[in-house]
Amino acid sequence: MHIACLDTESTSTGKFNEILELAIYSARGELILNSLYKPKRNRRWPHSERVHGISPLMVQDKPHFQDCLRKIQKIFDRSQMVLGFALDNDIRILEQSGVTGLVPEKCLDVRELFWGVYGDELAMDFYHVPSLIKCAEFCGYVWEEGSAHSAAADAKATLYCYEVLMRKFIQKYELCQLPDEQEKLTDEQIYLGWRRLQEMVRVELHNRAVEKAKGWLYLIDCPEGVLLVARKKPLAARKSKPSADGTGAGKDTGIGAGIDTGIGAGIATATATGNDAYGATSRGEAGQSKSRVLAGIELADYAKGYDVMYARFKDKMLPHGPGEKNYYRLTEADIEEFKLYTNVFEA
Repeated sequence: MHIACLDTESTSTGKFNEILELAIYSARGELILNSLYKPKRNRRWPHSERVHGISPLMVQDKPHFQDCLRKIQKIFDRSQMVLGFALDNDIRILEQSGVTGLVPEKCLDVRELFWGVYGDELAMDFYHVPSLIKCAEFCGYVWEEGSAHSAAADAKATLYCYEVLMRKFIQKYELCQLPDEQEKLTDEQIYLGWRRLQEMVRVELHNRAVEKAKGWLYLIDCPEGVLLVARKKPLAARKSKPSADGTGAGKDTGIGAGIDTGIGAGIATATATGNDAYGATSRGEAGQSKSRVLAGIELADYAKGYDVMYARFKDKMLPHGPGEKNYYRLTEADIEEFKLYTNVFEA
């Protein structure tokens, strides 16, 4: 099997990120490409230079990556598998630089392979796999002193990890028999492991998407009108303040009896923090909320639900200025319709 095991080093400068180094190893462990490139737009990259050590002086007489694109493209065109560690980062900058054909079906991320082998044993979350240095050391790889973070050194370590982990992966899931004396995996054995890993990753990503989509919609009655609020997490009932005689101290007033709806900036914020995705707090004296919950529903896809309810109630929206919150004048029938709404998540 033709394999291109790669690593890139770059300027790491946002949308103007450019490749400084590309190294590619073959399945036989041959270093078939190891080149430095002079960026077209960036003149300095002090932050990333501290990591990989590639200075502007080192690349001042090197070609631009695009000038070598045809040769690089041929390597990827004849490769049946493209390997890397945290490969999505490499693919992103390669595609930005003009490389084509790096489709997901052709790519294997060794970080995902490490998760497939050791995820259960190390209680490791799919999204929190250790760095290449730690994974390589876990696989028994010995780094040459000071070599980590050069593209060639990282690609070499990635290839080593792939060979160790793919064998362990096949054995763990009993995909086929691997005789102890067999040094190299056959193409058929590799494809068995590769397909199984792809399926595991698809399931994990789908489950993650399902969990991220879950959330709540609320109708909040405020002095200004009814507010439609979307939240990743359910609203918590506000606790009452202690009375003069101490009665009622620490008791929940109930979900409809006065609640802090918070202030949020959109779905992304709600997903990350659990704050309101939409809505604003209406407060009286001493910061006391005058809002109360009219209805709340749990949804499989709360962002989709918000869009549906927004469209449904749009003609009932009260006048407001630019940047102001959307308040509605809703009837009891509208609220009952809201309570009955449900949806399903569609990937």
